[in-house]
Amino acid sequence: MVQDIYGHVTDLPSGCITETDIYTDTGALLCPMMTVIDDKLLQSLASYKGMIHATISYVVESENKELDDIPLPDDSVSFDESFRQYAVESLSNLYSNLEDVETLTSGVVEIGKKVCAFIDGSKELGINLSKLKISDEYTYKHSVDVGTMAAILAKALGEPDSFVQDVAVAGLLHDIGKENIPPEIINKPAKLSIDEFEMIKTHPVHGYKLLMDSTNITEEIRQGVLNHHENVDGSGYPRALTGDKIGKMGKILAIVDVYDALVTKRPYKEAKSPAEAIEIMFTMSNKFDIDYFRTFLSVINIYPNGSIIKLSNGETGVVLRQNKSYPLRPVVKITNIQTIVDLSINRDYLGTVIVA
Repeated sequence: MVQDIYGHVTDLPSGCITETDIYTDTGALLCPMMTVIDDKLLQSLASYKGMIHATISYVVESENKELDDIPLPDDSVSFDESFRQYAVESLSNLYSNLEDVETLTSGVVEIGKKVCAFIDGSKELGINLSKLKISDEYTYKHSVDVGTMAAILAKALGEPDSFVQDVAVAGLLHDIGKENIPPEIINKPAKLSIDEFEMIKTHPVHGYKLLMDSTNITEEIRQGVLNHHENVDGSGYPRALTGDKIGKMGKILAIVDVYDALVTKRPYKEAKSPAEAIEIMFTMSNKFDIDYFRTFLSVINIYPNGSIIKLSNGETGVVLRQNKSYPLRPVVKITNIQTIVDLSINRDYLGTVIVA
């Protein structure tokens, strides 16, 4: 449950999580977003007597709430083997003939429809990349990952089915402009030169132009392809757009593209773990639409239910439940003491993190 609070620090309930930054009435940061509010923190904040506005959520009703010790099933979106093969072969064939843009886009629209059918058939709007894995070949994996995650995020945001399908297509096509960049630059194992990076930054424009002649693609999809590297603070490319000028699709694609790029191995970098990727994205959160990013956090399954984790205090555990909006702090069963712990609110574990 999400709740808005207009009042004093003392009105913040212990055990909640801040969904927004909390500022004093003079504009000073009092408490950052995604902070777990416990009794100790409330005491330290109590010296501020002014008014606050906070949006908070609750992980569980109380620290002593009884929980089943059997992991919930992972009902996140998944692909069956026949779709994996279909996606790889279809994208490979479509990308091999960029001159026939109508056939290309018609085929991608069909893949987008199938992606959305899998999403509609899933019990939960969850992102678990191990269940979506298409291929070890970067072009196809990244394109399908981004299209799928973009559709899941759009659906979680409450967008209509037509938009969900269109953003899936935009995700499948978002990097099509890289086909105009020399492969030795795309796959260069060393740091790019300034000129090479400037060439890379042209790929959204190339993609937009390539799709201009297709009757299967709407202008909104083309704008999504063009704007998927724009940041809400104006630091992106190719046009340094800000805020809502980027458009819904561009803002959605920016988030899922960054995440998938971080967790994917490339010739010039090792893959980050999902947890490392989310930590990095927190430091970049000023570049994302904050409402979209918060919704993304609520659907990403960093530690899927049933997975074995190791804590920084040396203990091991089994993940039982996800904490929406706080994916790095699930509910776990500590195996050596057979105790269920909510890592987001248990006072004995607030300084403990998952290390593996």
